Amino acid sequence: MTDRPLKIVLILPTITRGGGGVSEAARLLAWEWAQRDDTEIAVVTLRSDGFEEARADWPDIPIHTFERHRLRGFGYAPEMTRFLKSHDYDIAHVHGLWMYHCLAALRWSEAHQRPYVVTPHGMLEAWILARSKMLKKAVSLVFHSRFLKRASLFHVLTTKETEDVKAVVPEAKVLVVPNFVPTLPRAAQRPKWWRPEMEDRRVLLFFGRIHDKKGWRELVSAWEALSASDPGFADTVHLVFCGWVDAAGGFEAKISEVENTYGNITFAGPQYGEDRLLSYSAADAFILPSKSEGLPMSILEAWAIGLPVLMTEACNLPLGFTHDAAIRIGESAKELREALRDFKVLPEARLRQIGDNGQRLQQDVYSAKACSEALRMAFSEIAKKEAV
Repeated sequence: MTDRPLKIVLILPTITRGGGGVSEAARLLAWEWAQRDDTEIAVVTLRSDGFEEARADWPDIPIHTFERHRLRGFGYAPEMTRFLKSHDYDIAHVHGLWMYHCLAALRWSEAHQRPYVVTPHGMLEAWILARSKMLKKAVSLVFHSRFLKRASLFHVLTTKETEDVKAVVPEAKVLVVPNFVPTLPRAAQRPKWWRPEMEDRRVLLFFGRIHDKKGWRELVSAWEALSASDPGFADTVHLVFCGWVDAAGGFEAKISEVENTYGNITFAGPQYGEDRLLSYSAADAFILPSKSEGLPMSILEAWAIGLPVLMTEACNLPLGFTHDAAIRIGESAKELREALRDFKVLPEARLRQIGDNGQRLQQDVYSAKACSEALRMAFSEIAKKEAV
């Protein structure tokens, strides 16, 4: 390679908010790299509902979209493969697994003899592999195993994820670089979902995709049980869900039932842009009782704004516990009841201390500059090596 800019193509299933943390992590990385003179960025993705709205949040770089045909959940888009095979990038960065975009990246790599880096975003975790096992087995036989084995590097978000990758691809080369978020300023204005009675309550925020693996059922069960048994709990705390419902049957009906009975739970729906910042700013603490995560962006955002965090070990952020930036909670309704009972009586000074520790952790470990530079250096080394 010469001294010209490194040409990187990001390949991912969607750039829309429906992509959750995968889309957001790729978007933030694109912003960092787009500001560099030594890097050219392009994006190849599938078209999804909400694309035009999401596009406005990305930098001014080429974003090539392709329509899904049959097997829409798989993201079948042969035009994506044809486009990639007609373009010669130095290296590809593939976000997420198990969909057609991985096959497109594989065929591009084989056609041009160029390398690609894979960021699984937790999609080789045992909990994920156990779901739709027959479909994953079929996809693996057709191309996915070959796609994983050909990867020049796996970019993982946690040390634990290294083990997940090695269990599937023992010979894999792995680099641990966490996701990152910018430091967020706390806003004084209240969000649209705010109600006057919340002023005298401790507000606990759940923010993100509302899916069974995120532990919403157990959380609501624990919340309802405590509200029924402890009037002091029901009158002094408030749980707010911000996010979009995905494979969470009965969620809205259950929230309405608990709200009508105890008046201390709210479903505010998705929050984007300024509404997102206002929602974090209005909370006293953040909770994620997840059963499976890669590295949850929502917790990084909570730390960035200085919120104390309640999270399970499955959130894969052990530094939160060792740096006293998070409170360890269990996944079961019983364990969550105990954690919520303790949260209600935790002194304000202690909550502020945990939140301050989280903000320092985000600034020291999960900053944009440190994480994006580590990845950029790795990509450059791989591209140079493959070009020799």
